[in-house]
Amino acid sequence: MNKNKLWLGVILSAVVLGLAVVYLLQMWKPQDALNWGVYIAVALIAIRSVVRIAQLAKVAGEKEKEER
Repeated sequence: MNKNKLWLGVILSAVVLGLAVVYLLQMWKPQDALNWGVYIAVALIAIRSVVRIAQLAKVAGEKEKEER
């Protein structure tokens, strides 16, 4: 994975994480089952975005060590 794709992945994951957090804050304590399902799905997307950013940071650190 080249450096540009790596940073693009980090930026896109951060945008998705930001959108998910905004949604979670706006829809605090949903009332019915459907909204709870959507709320949980968005929470899982947010968690996945954090994991993705961590993975990309790890790859970036490894690439930086290889380049030295």
